[in-house]
Amino acid sequence: MRPADPPFICGETKGRALLIDQAGRLYIARGYRIFRSDDGGATWKLDAWVPTSPWNHAVLRVSLATRLLRVNLQALQVLPDGTRVVVARDGIYRAGPGERRMTRSWAVSRGSRPITLSLDGTRLLFGEYGGVEMNRVGVRVYASEDGGRRFEPLFELPKGDVHHIHQVLVDPYADHYWILAGDQGREPGIAALSKDGRNLTWVDRGHQMVRAVSALPRPEALIYGSDSEVEPNFIIRLDRKTGRWDRLRPTEGSSLFAADVAGVSLISTSYETSPFMTTRRCPLYASIDDVNWEPILSLKKDFWHPYLHLGLVVLPTIQDRSVRRWMFSGQAVTGHHDLVSLCDPPLA
Repeated sequence: MRPADPPFICGETKGRALLIDQAGRLYIARGYRIFRSDDGGATWKLDAWVPTSPWNHAVLRVSLATRLLRVNLQALQVLPDGTRVVVARDGIYRAGPGERRMTRSWAVSRGSRPITLSLDGTRLLFGEYGGVEMNRVGVRVYASEDGGRRFEPLFELPKGDVHHIHQVLVDPYADHYWILAGDQGREPGIAALSKDGRNLTWVDRGHQMVRAVSALPRPEALIYGSDSEVEPNFIIRLDRKTGRWDRLRPTEGSSLFAADVAGVSLISTSYETSPFMTTRRCPLYASIDDVNWEPILSLKKDFWHPYLHLGLVVLPTIQDRSVRRWMFSGQAVTGHHDLVSLCDPPLA
């Protein structure tokens, strides 16, 4: 730990923060291995692992190669029965209750891997993500009803309608999902998708203020940080009924993560190459009322080019919003890269 660390940080360990499950257990990734802590990070044990080729195994031993090739575990969900499902570089892997070796159940066949994985009860969901090739196909939302053994298309957007999907957001206050899509022109937007996959309605689209990767559902609104490299970014409140959006405060960069912990709302921002980035800092913002937001942590992008990873504060998926022991990890930031910081509630 460093003397300049804020007082809510109470420890650290190597890895990337992935998940805090419904029982408050912490899950992190070290390479392609998943570790779990049942005691708030005091001890860790191997929970599951993704088999990898000799090439990937070699890459995992070289930090810069791992960053360049994006060889890391991206998102994890744990089902009520203990099944774990994770997004890796080449697809989605699962391990049933009591199993440690994970097996691939869905392979990337177009675009690249999804960047988020959502859980609605026992149903798993994600949206396709990728580069320019995704503009030539209808981007799909996938769902699994059998614990991640099979993923089937739930909905397909028209060809060329969106660039890709950042997240299928599960909302405890609504009987539908939110689709967070990007990236340019008319592509970015926020839409409501019925749970049966039959109807999609755009709340707003076609501008950068509704380009989001993660959002916090509230009874009357969505709260999120915008994700733009072509315009200034803000923390935004979007009225779920009217589609009206309000800028709550400017941020230094685009936002990829948002989470709730112990009555505190968290939104992290990143550093990437953009004429609108005025600092190499990557703040973590917090609020207790969803209106007033202040930075509680600010990490500095390291000296490597953002192509070797954006600088950012990684927040885990949090299934238990009341949990008090939480964590974050650093990516491409000085002094915190590939380290998980264990934290107590950030605000009194």
